[in-house]
Amino acid sequence: MLQRKPTRIELKSEDKAEYEAVREERRQAELQAAAQAAGKAPLSPLFLVRRRRLLPVPPPMVEVEVKLRLADAAAHGKVAEALRPGYRTTHQQENYFFDGAAQELSSRRVVLRVRFYNQDKKAVITVKGKQVLQDGIGRAPEEEEAVVPALARSFLAEPAKLLALGTPLLEGLKSSAGVQQLVCLGGFDNTRQEFEWGGHLLELDETKFEWGTLYELECETAEPERLRGKLESFLTGLGAAYSYSTTTKFANFRNRTLQ
Repeated sequence: MLQRKPTRIELKSEDKAEYEAVREERRQAELQAAAQAAGKAPLSPLFLVRRRRLLPVPPPMVEVEVKLRLADAAAHGKVAEALRPGYRTTHQQENYFFDGAAQELSSRRVVLRVRFYNQDKKAVITVKGKQVLQDGIGRAPEEEEAVVPALARSFLAEPAKLLALGTPLLEGLKSSAGVQQLVCLGGFDNTRQEFEWGGHLLELDETKFEWGTLYELECETAEPERLRGKLESFLTGLGAAYSYSTTTKFANFRNRTLQ
């Protein structure tokens, strides 16, 4: 077999400097990855930033949901009973929210949430962008990543740990919003029942604030207008009073409302 001789390329001085910088970044990334795999070093924020430069993070997904507000506990009960044949599971959710000390996130209508499932079975960090909620259909860019529940619990008393987590999601948030310090705003509990219905996964919520309780039926879908019509017919047939949701759970929490 013929062996091909390596090709020698002469670089311009400015190109050479850039090449050497990129090569050094790759070398440092490989060292960090090897140390992490061996359990000798944590992933540093600097390493994660480098990794993001080498492997760009895809743009956030846009979550599209039908959101219908149920009038009261009686309507919630009617819906739960009618959907019972398709019951899948129940999640006891604890939702906690964070903002920058100078309101860097809320001023941009960005929501940073840490959610716990069934006490400490699972924890998820979510960043939501500006949500548009119109005619019972909500649209918002959303990114999520799982986190160890015990670590997530520590964020509530020490928000700085969340900011210093060093994951691509948090590093991107710091870069885009200029957040230097986080504060925990508190939160609320939500009981979410999941049901299969007509090829869709419906989420039936009972959200408890200190000042009252709200009930809501939600479903993520690629065809919101079509599904909304089906759900409206379903609720009307049950005699379950409802309206289009006009306010997010987070907005009700911040404004201490039940809208």
